[in-house]
Amino acid sequence: MSGAAVTTAMAATALGGAGLALFLLAKARSAPGAVPLAAFLLLVGLWALGLLMPDRRGAALMALAPLNTAVFVHFAVRLAGRQSPLVLGSYVAGGATTLAALILGCGQFVAWPGGAGPGGTLFRYDGVGYFVAILCLTLAALGHLSLLRSWRAAAGKRRRQIGIVLASSALGLASCASLVLPWVGIAVFPFTLLLLPLYIVGLTYAVLRYELMTANLWARRALTWGLLIVLAVAITALPAGLVAAEGIWWLSALAVAAAMALGLPVRRLVDGLIFPGGDLDAAEIAAWRAALDAAPDEAEIDPIADRLLHQKLRVPASDWAEAPPGPRRVIEVMNGLRDEARREIVRRRAFAESQRLAELGALAATVAHDLRNPMNIMAMAVANADPTVRDEVKAQIARMEALVRDVLDYARPWAVQVAELDVASAAADAGRGMDIAFDIPAGLTVRADPLRLAQAIGNLLSNARAGGGRILVAAERTGEAVLIRVCDDGPGIPDDIRGALFKPFVSRGPGGTGLGLAIVAKVMAAHGGDVALVERPPWTTCFTLRFPA
Repeated sequence: MSGAAVTTAMAATALGGAGLALFLLAKARSAPGAVPLAAFLLLVGLWALGLLMPDRRGAALMALAPLNTAVFVHFAVRLAGRQSPLVLGSYVAGGATTLAALILGCGQFVAWPGGAGPGGTLFRYDGVGYFVAILCLTLAALGHLSLLRSWRAAAGKRRRQIGIVLASSALGLASCASLVLPWVGIAVFPFTLLLLPLYIVGLTYAVLRYELMTANLWARRALTWGLLIVLAVAITALPAGLVAAEGIWWLSALAVAAAMALGLPVRRLVDGLIFPGGDLDAAEIAAWRAALDAAPDEAEIDPIADRLLHQKLRVPASDWAEAPPGPRRVIEVMNGLRDEARREIVRRRAFAESQRLAELGALAATVAHDLRNPMNIMAMAVANADPTVRDEVKAQIARMEALVRDVLDYARPWAVQVAELDVASAAADAGRGMDIAFDIPAGLTVRADPLRLAQAIGNLLSNARAGGGRILVAAERTGEAVLIRVCDDGPGIPDDIRGALFKPFVSRGPGGTGLGLAIVAKVMAAHGGDVALVERPPWTTCFTLRFPA
């Protein structure tokens, strides 16, 4: 049975090394260190195959150990993200020593007590083999020191990845401990060689854990079944008399029952190891959604989401981008909830805005109806008054009519009918009768509603003229939009109204209605664009209309 166990372990290492090497090259070639790791796994498999061939062929395969260790150094340096002359030196030393071992021989096969046939012998390095062993130990130490130094300096994903490699290397070193025994004349069952298949699997998993979700799914299945099998074996290893007279049959039944009963807890335990922080139930998702929906605006969504993720994952936000698949899945769920919360805030805001506009429209219609008769009466009452008084009353009545007209226009629901318009012509029409400088390329067009474009430019020009000074209308096409700018060098925008400039009833001058810029913002929103106050020296005030290209 012991020889069969060694044979099985070495065969599994040989086949597994070849299979894992091909998988790495096919699925994860771009992962750090994947190519040298594939070569290393293949050479480990050949070395394990050599233990099953106690003849000249096996001795030749055992002579590959220095080259194999040089490849490990290459893998360690690449995984650490370094460029080091150590790689070239390792290949030179490993290749030369391997060549010498192949030509001169490096040892012989010796049997361990009870060993017979394949798997019943070990290889004892002697002669040139001493140099082989010393070089292998030296190169392995250099590779692991490079990994350890990188592990201490790394953080996040890279630190965890190198940590898995170091843990797997401990298995590799332990598995090779049996080869030391023949040197000191101890002939015992080489039980540590049974760890060799786990070594190559651990190295591969270290590279693939953060690259392929499939690798983690396989690891979850393997670890779950492995723990259940260990549990079953532990139960069947009990003395039969402790259970019942029937002995092994009762023990086997107990092992199966225990495996079935503990299957779910073991699965949850493994999920916590493979997908740390990845367990997420419906109650948590509902609580997260409720917390995000309570955010007053979009700016508060991300801080709330980050706080909830930190409570769940217990890792800094800086590590989330390099998280394992489990936490990454939780982060993806949270990102989906963020988007939902933003859409809900936009929906609520749009609904509230529509309700507010409907109420404002109804109020404006009532006010307009109730004011127009008194305004007409006032106009008639001052018909024979002093011209100065008559002109002042007419000016105030005109201002009231403009305010009523703007309120009705702002509150009324309307849709734009876009067409391809020449920007220069539209700007000239909107500014007819004004002293304006234009900087608009010939042939520049924009898709916009003719009436609403004229209204937007006209409102901005009215604001600029009220400020006094020179006025400029400029336009250009960028890769994503058509920009129309209206600038002036008047007194500028007071600091106390800059934050609320596009809200209703915020006026730049004493004679304005306070709705001109709010209507401009509504026009641009209807076109899928926006309006912004920008800095454009030497102009003191400059508004930019952005239309989608």
